[in-house]
Amino acid sequence: MSWIKIIIINFLLFFSLIGMLLMGPPIFYSLYKLVKPSDLMVSKDTRSHLKLYDDFEWVDKHFFELSQLSMTYYDYITWRRDDYTGETVNIVNGIRLSSNPDKINKNAPKVFFFGGSTIWGTGVNDENTIPSIYSKMTTNNVFNFGETAYLSRQSLAYLNNIIINNSLSDMSNIKIFFYDGVNDVSNKCRSENDGLGSDQEKSIQEKTKKKTQLFSFNKTFAQLQNFINKILQKFIISNTAVKVSNNLYNCSSDKKKALKVAKSLVDTWEVVSDIVENRGGKFTAILQPVAFYGNPSVNYLELTNGINKSLAEQYKAVYPLIIQLASERNFNFIDLTDAYDDCENCYIDFCHVSPQGHKILVSKLIKSINLNELQ
Repeated sequence: MSWIKIIIINFLLFFSLIGMLLMGPPIFYSLYKLVKPSDLMVSKDTRSHLKLYDDFEWVDKHFFELSQLSMTYYDYITWRRDDYTGETVNIVNGIRLSSNPDKINKNAPKVFFFGGSTIWGTGVNDENTIPSIYSKMTTNNVFNFGETAYLSRQSLAYLNNIIINNSLSDMSNIKIFFYDGVNDVSNKCRSENDGLGSDQEKSIQEKTKKKTQLFSFNKTFAQLQNFINKILQKFIISNTAVKVSNNLYNCSSDKKKALKVAKSLVDTWEVVSDIVENRGGKFTAILQPVAFYGNPSVNYLELTNGINKSLAEQYKAVYPLIIQLASERNFNFIDLTDAYDDCENCYIDFCHVSPQGHKILVSKLIKSINLNELQ
């Protein structure tokens, strides 16, 4: 066999191998879907197995639908969930639908809720989100503008979009609630975060950088690399997880940063208050409960080890500062961090809550609002 034939054969074998590597991930995944379709139709979220969900038939469907949701990038607000139609989750124009009662009090103000995934309603169907329950208890027309992982700064940007797009110079018939705390602390207390950016800032920066190379091995083999990483995550337990969690946050060890995080949230609330009140509307800032702060009964959850232990210290360091600073400012502020004290069936994780918990919180919110209005 001549050396030319040997080169050609080796050349063909090499590129055949490369082709197999590139085609392997989508082929294996397609076969997996054929062999185990049931795995892709059922959520593996263990929160659905909690005893507090025993009376709710929709729970498995909800966590499956939750796993199917996708997001899209938008300027200024960074991301919103894509529209979705399901049995427990329905999203239209990036806004989760609320369950308003048939008889709405047309003379009452409209109520806009802003916040993260707790307001959006992770862990409950459309009828049991905080805005939906508030509407049932007050007969007010509510709008759920919450979004997963949103910081107060993103909610401010989203409010600005609403005001600009709808020319809301007159907000005299609108009440605005900002329900914050959890995401601002968990994101801004991360060791690498020293500004106003969201937890996706660095990821988006990397993806939007102008590439000098039109063609690269990274692009070609990205799918193969992701496939290998998925396999490793499934079968290999990292021994460095505990070490990483210990260094992930630093507000508890850095008093200046803890104050900066607290002040950032309170300053954002003050800006929102100025915008809303100057247009005739009413604004209320709410510091949301978290399982690490106060006295909730959460022994049924594993919240004392690893990353949770470190995260708990951040709330203990920052929450008292938020309460102090917000109480000193000239805007309506409600501290609901004790809303779930002694509740044994409220939390489904460190911040998301059951339908039972939402009813408790909304009742206390309404009571606090009424007290504030009497003063």
